[in-house]
Amino acid sequence: MSPPTPGTRRQSYSEFFRAWGIGLVGGGLASWAGIPLAWMLGPLFAAMLISLAGISLSMPSPLRIGSRGMVGMLLGSAVTPETFDRVGQWPFSLMLMVLGLLLMSVLTASYYRGIGGFDRLSAVSASLPGAISNIPAIAIRMGANGPKVVLSHLARVTLVIMVVPPLYMAWQGLDASLEGGNPTSWNLLGEHLWILPVALPAGFLARRLSLPVPEMIGPMITAAILSLMGYRLALPEWLLAGTFLVLGTTIGARFYHMPLSLLVGTGRHALLGTLVTLATAVAVAVVMHAVLGVPLAVALLAVIPGGLAEMALLAAALGVDPVFVTFHQIARSILLNAMAPFVLRLFGGR
Repeated sequence: MSPPTPGTRRQSYSEFFRAWGIGLVGGGLASWAGIPLAWMLGPLFAAMLISLAGISLSMPSPLRIGSRGMVGMLLGSAVTPETFDRVGQWPFSLMLMVLGLLLMSVLTASYYRGIGGFDRLSAVSASLPGAISNIPAIAIRMGANGPKVVLSHLARVTLVIMVVPPLYMAWQGLDASLEGGNPTSWNLLGEHLWILPVALPAGFLARRLSLPVPEMIGPMITAAILSLMGYRLALPEWLLAGTFLVLGTTIGARFYHMPLSLLVGTGRHALLGTLVTLATAVAVAVVMHAVLGVPLAVALLAVIPGGLAEMALLAAALGVDPVFVTFHQIARSILLNAMAPFVLRLFGGR
């Protein structure tokens, strides 16, 4: 791989500063308007509009990795001895989630194939609610329709992030200004920030150990151990807002160079296919609540297939049993990434 030239470096810097500026404007406007989780949804929506207008944005890889590490530490700091009271339920809730994944994949693939007009491989790959980067890449290598598959996954993640927080807050009667699990205890300096340089490097160790999502899991485990020892990290509000901004802007920037014809044509099917997926997830959450007694709000965030880091962060920000939610979201990611090549070869033949 050739080293970057001065021209490409200047372009990267320009895209980064544009992304950061757009994120700040979007987050500031959303905060002023009282939108829930303003520093994620505002940058996401602003970056999406700018990207659709043909202006490229990008966040450097170290910032994206660091933001996932921040999410991991935020989750780990929520671990207390009481967190493990429901561990005995996890195998049963995991089985329900797996059955739900099977059902939502079948129903969504049927929609894409029968109504959306997708070829079989594209329909199956678009219906698997896994990572937005991994499954489309595998499917495209196998011959799937790239734009259709990518847009379907992008619509799912974007719709979940933009719709779930406002609906949840309206349902629970929460303050729209809420940005974290316990904001009243936070200040501009945070608490126990010495944990940051201790926990963040744990991502490299997690990668050496081949753990899933190492940049998030390593810091999460480290912060959890320290939390159980009585050292609970509280991120300052500005740092948490920056983490939201990076995640939201990164999602919005994925809409760059997406043709209007694709958005109008495939986009409506991607939207309706996502609604089929979400409706199935809600049904699974209701069953989990009825059978196992898991609070409905917790079950919903555990089974709704958004992005892994984003759903974990939403659980922490909304104060909804983030460890339970993260466990199920990680299990979904591992299962789908491991099974996707087999499933696509078995059921995705044209």
